[in-house]
Amino acid sequence: MKKLSLLFTLSIVFFVSCKQNIIEKSELNTKTTAPVNAQKMSEIVVPDGFKWETSRDVAVKITSNDIRFGNVLHKVEIYSANPAEGGIKLAEGGLTPTKSFDANISTASFIKSFYVVKVAPDNSKLIEKFDITGNHLTAEVKVSSTQKTSLGKSAGPDCSSGCTQTITSNNQNLNINNGDVVCVTGNNITIGFNANGGTIRICGTNVTLQNANLSNSSSLIVTSTGSANFSNLNMNGSATTITNYGTMQVSNSFSPGGSIVNHGTITTTGDYNLNTNAAQVNNGTILVGQSMNVNNGVTQTNNGYIETINDFKVNGGATFINNCRLWAKNEFHNNSLTQNYGLVQANTNSYLNGGSVFNMYDGAMLSTQHAIVNGLAKGFGTTSVIKVSNNTLINSGGAITHAISYCDANGIETNNGTISNGASLTCNTYIPTSTCNPIGNGSTPITDTDGDGVADNLDCFPNDNTKAFCNTYGIATVAFEDLWPHKGDYDMNDVVVNYTYNVITNAANVVVRVEANYTLRATGGSFNNGFGVQFPVNNNLVTEVVGATLEGNQSKAVLVIFNNMRNQMHTWNTVPNAATSAPVNYQVSFNVNNGPTLANFGLGSYNPFIWNGTAGFGRGYEVHLPGKLPTDLANLSLLGTGADASNIATGDTYVSKNGRYPWAINIPVAFDYPVEKADINTAYTKFATWVSSGGTQFTDWYTAQNGYRNVANIY
Repeated sequence: MKKLSLLFTLSIVFFVSCKQNIIEKSELNTKTTAPVNAQKMSEIVVPDGFKWETSRDVAVKITSNDIRFGNVLHKVEIYSANPAEGGIKLAEGGLTPTKSFDANISTASFIKSFYVVKVAPDNSKLIEKFDITGNHLTAEVKVSSTQKTSLGKSAGPDCSSGCTQTITSNNQNLNINNGDVVCVTGNNITIGFNANGGTIRICGTNVTLQNANLSNSSSLIVTSTGSANFSNLNMNGSATTITNYGTMQVSNSFSPGGSIVNHGTITTTGDYNLNTNAAQVNNGTILVGQSMNVNNGVTQTNNGYIETINDFKVNGGATFINNCRLWAKNEFHNNSLTQNYGLVQANTNSYLNGGSVFNMYDGAMLSTQHAIVNGLAKGFGTTSVIKVSNNTLINSGGAITHAISYCDANGIETNNGTISNGASLTCNTYIPTSTCNPIGNGSTPITDTDGDGVADNLDCFPNDNTKAFCNTYGIATVAFEDLWPHKGDYDMNDVVVNYTYNVITNAANVVVRVEANYTLRATGGSFNNGFGVQFPVNNNLVTEVVGATLEGNQSKAVLVIFNNMRNQMHTWNTVPNAATSAPVNYQVSFNVNNGPTLANFGLGSYNPFIWNGTAGFGRGYEVHLPGKLPTDLANLSLLGTGADASNIATGDTYVSKNGRYPWAINIPVAFDYPVEKADINTAYTKFATWVSSGGTQFTDWYTAQNGYRNVANIY
């Protein structure tokens, strides 16, 4: 018979690949403890209070301010790392703007953050990384308030106060200096001025400006009651400003050289050119008779509406920030940087040229007839849409990436570039209409066949209103030593079982069903060991058990997977070059009536255990992970006998008296267990250091990193 093997607890509840691409490298513990070399488990000094765990339970609470779909359910997905880089999904469920998503997820101690993906009913996604604080992660997934739904107009000054001079009739010889505030209140008049500082306010209607010059730090203000007409206005110097709250009409091209802030309406019959030293913020309406050119060194911010009869061009070295709506009735050209939070619309062609960047944020849109992509379009926040009604040409330097849905209804004609890193080819993303985006995209996207409040595209079971979400856990491994309450040989292979879970919840995130897969891989012990799992739900709530036996006389639900491992597997599968048996699979499922929430049921290893069913022992000889409690059928009189130091009152269970060594281990991978008679610390070179450090160092000791394994002692 095997001598008792080490069974320590390593409670990690989700699958962590041995490959590091699913774990943020910066989150792994720094390996600073001096290495501990031990040939036997008994040579390892176990710190007081060490729980043999490399995991912790994290209480997750996620909320969202996304009210675009009313109180319709959104889906939340929790990932171990960036899902675009191989992160593993740990949990999912529903939330609304008024109801949070709550879960309890056991996770490896070296994981310091989760990635949260909120999927709206239209499949638009918002992905954020949140840090875990202690054993909690409480976070709000926010839809950015920078996406405008209305124009940014505001009131301005008038001519009722603060005027140093008031003009009521024609006057073409005004000289305005520092400290002057000249107020024009006459209607249908013509004025001319030289401003070398000071301010001129236009409050009258149909005021014609002739020979108008602004220089130094002078400013022109058209108030909300005023209207100004001109064919030429000279602005000399970046310190000059024009602020319009009323109406400005330019009967020619307009090329201001200073700062323009528009809260009203500006209309030109020719081009509108923003040249070097110019800057513009538009909170109102700009109507351009020909083309608008944003040139080198200029930043234009549009919080309102811009319409051009011809083209709109963001030229090299310029920045265009569109918070509301741009409509180019001919072509849109991006040759530099555009940051789009609203709608960019072009009747014919949209060029995203080489070296340019077109960023889209939180449900923004680019709508065009033809798209020619040579630069980069990148989405941030909730999914944005590029909508093409006719032809798409993506050349080799072109890329559509991250949170963008690319919609070309008749298919992309030419794609020599890339659509990747979360970008998708779909026309289903819903963009609601608003003042800034009167065209939107799609119709109300909610199709809920089973009527459970979860849209079909988010529903794991769209035709069953009792089920909605699938929470997968694993693959993981539990391994046992079977000589309890006496010590074993610590090769951790008397019973080795891989397992996965699918915990199914309804629209209210209540557990309604559990589907499990267990795989018996090794039976290195000589006892007739049985295997079962206790779940955190009352026995009388579990029904329709398949693939296992619901044990009677238990307060909690205990499922017996098998009663005697020797009847399941005839060889040990622990001795190299010896005969082997094929792994044995067990498909198990059960329903839960009036079950707990996912937060109370949790996602983890639950309470797996073995018992020694050999004659002279019996069902009461239960062996559990450290810190787990025995079931109602355990023989409690055995606790504290032999080498066992269990104390049920304190919850310090299934560790030994001399050394606090355990009898079971839970590993978050398909664990490569040691060969027969090889202490686990001789198979895994960082194991002893992990234990001696109290679990603070080498918490990833079981992975396949260089220098972590002695392959000669691993089966």
